[in-house]
Amino acid sequence: MAAAGLAPSNPEYRAGTAASGSALALSLEDRFGSVVLIAQGELAVTRAYSDVVAAQVMKTYALERGGILLRGAPGAHAPTAGEQQDMMAAIAAALGQREPARILYDGAVVAVTTPQGRCLAALSATAQLGFEGCGTGEPARGPIRSAFQMFEPAHGLLQRSAAPIAGYPVGAIALGDQVTILALGGPARLEIRGKGLIVAPSSNDNVAPPDDPRMRAAIRSVLARVGMPLAAFGHELR
Repeated sequence: MAAAGLAPSNPEYRAGTAASGSALALSLEDRFGSVVLIAQGELAVTRAYSDVVAAQVMKTYALERGGILLRGAPGAHAPTAGEQQDMMAAIAAALGQREPARILYDGAVVAVTTPQGRCLAALSATAQLGFEGCGTGEPARGPIRSAFQMFEPAHGLLQRSAAPIAGYPVGAIALGDQVTILALGGPARLEIRGKGLIVAPSSNDNVAPPDDPRMRAAIRSVLARVGMPLAAFGHELR
């Protein structure tokens, strides 16, 4: 056991946070070396923008696509060059250095603190990232898991000159055994509830996914891949 006031030599989690302009970033790593990133800005995170940023992060930091959650603001403007630089600067700083951390969940808010209790970051019940407002709760334990899937809507034969049909990104990040973050594009339209589930709208895309039974099946599949049992939903995923 670590001495009082000292961080354990092999902590359950490590966390890195950074801000640049309006961009905020949080990186989390478990004791097995799995790393995920949550980044947020006051801008429109379009599918094209998230693809470019995610590709850069995957190449530079060897993260899996499922472990990258890029969050924008509903109705926001396209990112300027300066805002794009701020986002990448925050991401680089958050991934560049992590310290021992605890992840706490009170049923609504995820709090990331140092072992001594200093607030590092908080993720609200609506998946808003901030660097204050940590509460208390049960500590998460276990590995961080992530999954990602593109949902391709059904369509008939397209004419050669027609624009390709865009897919919809579905991502999930499970923080130990306590909480799972579901990343969906655009404004929240689907009614999705489950114990320990936080829905993060406007993530990885600014277009809302269709209210389609196959879309809901894709969501179930992604959540199952990070260990969230399908029985947790019952009739509440609709």
